[in-house]
Amino acid sequence: MSELAPYTGGVVSREARRAGREISRGRLGTQVRLAAADDATDLALGKVENLTMATGSAMQSVARVATAQRQLEQIVPEASGRLAFLADDHLLGCAELLGDLRRDMRRIR
Repeated sequence: MSELAPYTGGVVSREARRAGREISRGRLGTQVRLAAADDATDLALGKVENLTMATGSAMQSVARVATAQRQLEQIVPEASGRLAFLADDHLLGCAELLGDLRRDMRRIR
């Protein structure tokens, strides 16, 4: 088995130059693949963070509407059915928007 020795001068053979270029290409290819993997990771983490923020905001919004619904039902009990309808419609709207966000994020590559 041959060992690699540092270049100490003289004429470099064609095979040595070719081998050097192949090694450089291999290293460059590895760096490109690593950069692509880093970009994919950053994108995935960004998507998770954005979806988490949007979901948390929707949850807070639904909770605010539910609190308002309970307070209004105590003031006007006859309107409880209508208030429940509006609260449910708000919940469905939030869920639909979160679904749209997920679908849009899947398209981002």
